[in-house]
Amino acid sequence: MDKMADVLGRVGAWCGQNKYLSAIKNAFQNFIPLTIGAVGVLWCNVLVNADTGRGMLFKPIMILDFLNPAFQAINFCTISCITVGITLGIAQEIGVWNMTAEKAGYIPGLVGLATWLSVTNTSHVVKGAKEAFTGMIIGILSVELFCFFEKQDALKIKMPDQVPPGVARAFQVLIPATLTLIVTSCIGSACYHLTGLYLNDVIKNGIQGPLGSIGATIPGVLVIYLLLGLFWLVEIHGANMLAAVKESLFTPLALENVEAFSKGQAPKNVINMYFL
Repeated sequence: MDKMADVLGRVGAWCGQNKYLSAIKNAFQNFIPLTIGAVGVLWCNVLVNADTGRGMLFKPIMILDFLNPAFQAINFCTISCITVGITLGIAQEIGVWNMTAEKAGYIPGLVGLATWLSVTNTSHVVKGAKEAFTGMIIGILSVELFCFFEKQDALKIKMPDQVPPGVARAFQVLIPATLTLIVTSCIGSACYHLTGLYLNDVIKNGIQGPLGSIGATIPGVLVIYLLLGLFWLVEIHGANMLAAVKESLFTPLALENVEAFSKGQAPKNVINMYFL
C-alpha cells in the first residue's frame, strides 16, 4: 500500500507541476462562465419556438420571437466559438509559465490564436467544439516555438530608453511572433499540398478522432474513474489531477451536443462532461 501511495504521489506531483496539463485545465475552467451561452439554445429551441418548444402549446409566447436573433448571437459567440477561447487561453497560460505574467502580457495568447487560424481553412473557419483539440495542440506548440524565438537576443529589436515600456516590449517580440507565424503557415501550406487537407483537419482526423472514440466509451470512463479513485485513496485530489484529461476529452463532446440541439439535430454524445 505504501509503495502504491508513493507511486501515485509521484504521478500526482508530476501532473500538478506539468505546465501543459495545468494550462489545459486552467483554460477550460476559465471558459466555464461563457458556457452560460447555452441559455441561447434554451431560449430559441425550448421556449420561443413554434415547432419544437413552448410555442407549440402556448402561442402567445411567440410574441417574443423578435429576441431570437439576439439569443442566437449569444450562443454563437460563446458555445460555437469555444475553440477561439480555448486556444487563446492555453497559449496564454503556456506563455505566462515560460515568460512570467508581467513579461508575457497577452501576446502569447494572440500568437497562439493567430497560428491556429494560419493552419485552418481561412474561407470557412470552424470555431466550434469539434476543433477544440486541434486548437489545444497548435496553441501549445506555437507558443513554445514563439518562446524559443523570444529568448534569442539576436531577434530582439532594442529601443531607446525614452520609448514607453509597452511600445518597447511590442518591438522586442515583433520578430519572434513573425517567425512563429511564418513557420506555422509554411507547415500548414506544405501539409495541404501533400495531403489535400489543412493541418487542423489532419490533427482532428489523426489524433482527436481516435482519442475521442476511446474516451467516449464505458471502458474509457471506467479507466479514468479508477485512476481518480486511486488518487483519492492515497489522499490526492483525484478530480484536480485528471481535470485536464476529463475536460479536454468530454467538454467538447458536451458542447457538440449543445450545437447539434441548437440546429434542430439529435445530440449524439451520450457520454460527455455533463454526464460525468
